[in-house]
Amino acid sequence: MDTSISSSNEQVSKKQRLSPNSEAEEQSNIHVNEHSNTSTASNTSNYVALPYAGKHKKSVTSVRIAPTHTNVVASASADKTVQVYRLPQNITNHPPKNPQKNAQKNRLKSSKTLTPDLTLKGHSEGINEISFTSDSRFLASASDDKTVRIWDIQRCSDTALVELSGHTNFVFTLAFNPSNNLLVTGGFDEKVKMWDPRTGACVSTIEAHSEAVTSVSINHDGTCVASSSFDGLVRLWDVGTGSCLRTFYAEGNPPVSDVNFSPNGRFVLTGTLDDRLRLWNINNVSSSNGGCAKTYKGHNNSTLCSRSTFITSDTTNPRVVCGGEDGRVHVYGVNSRKEQQAFKAHDDAVLAVDAGGGEGGERLVTGGMENDPCVRFWEPKERAVGN
Repeated sequence: MDTSISSSNEQVSKKQRLSPNSEAEEQSNIHVNEHSNTSTASNTSNYVALPYAGKHKKSVTSVRIAPTHTNVVASASADKTVQVYRLPQNITNHPPKNPQKNAQKNRLKSSKTLTPDLTLKGHSEGINEISFTSDSRFLASASDDKTVRIWDIQRCSDTALVELSGHTNFVFTLAFNPSNNLLVTGGFDEKVKMWDPRTGACVSTIEAHSEAVTSVSINHDGTCVASSSFDGLVRLWDVGTGSCLRTFYAEGNPPVSDVNFSPNGRFVLTGTLDDRLRLWNINNVSSSNGGCAKTYKGHNNSTLCSRSTFITSDTTNPRVVCGGEDGRVHVYGVNSRKEQQAFKAHDDAVLAVDAGGGEGGERLVTGGMENDPCVRFWEPKERAVGN
């Protein structure tokens, strides 16, 4: 049964609401991985483009690397489709024999179009976000047609298994929990909904925000959901009860376009429309610094919902990565806050970005807007050259 919980009538105590008045940041190193590593040294290489790219007819709004293998990548688009790619393992990215200043730019222009293994059609409007289950068997898509569809990727079926209906406006964001028995969605109807993905039943509805919900994320043990909104707030929700555990916001209350739990669940990364990423210590509620541990700046993001994520494949050098409205991708060191790399990835804004590691190796995937609706694949330079 659908249980509705309203945040508009809740009493959020002073201890629950983080003050934005001061954003003094933690100077000591912090750990975002599930397994801590005290080393801060890094030989992490810059990313370079692989010689092929996916192609949509309209803006690429979301990209996801399969959790169990980085050679499987899915992309979603305003063209109403999801494409699933299996990246070739026999195509290498050797650098040109005569390196030149614009070598990367030339490689992007000469990229071979990669044919998707599977194209999923069924939504009547553009798709805003996709999410894999943790075993990479299924994928969910959220659309402007106010529905969510769940697809069987393992069987390569182009027919949706389940259609979830209940939002009264665009469904903008979604995420599976680690056990794959709960799907959380957020929409322009200002609600967060929780669903049983096996039956399509809505099990809980939360009146979460006063403006559109832009992003949701679930922590590592599935007990807590983070939601962000154009109302400038980030809220943490207890999955079991639907109660609001915490509300926080950045100084100036800028709209929040993205939210991600760190792999260890101790921190939340937010993207805000003031050209900033912020890393929040969710347990540091009573501290005078408002819980903001680190701020990252250097990218251009003041209008669009451009995604961000953690790169944790190198445990000695955890990083965060985001797209920019100028077509560039920016990589920051979690602890140093320094920009480790910024590179031109697309000829239009970069809305979509994802990072993955493990079997198949470290990889970055990006998606561009209308003037460059491509899906591009990136690897660390030394791995790409060594293939």
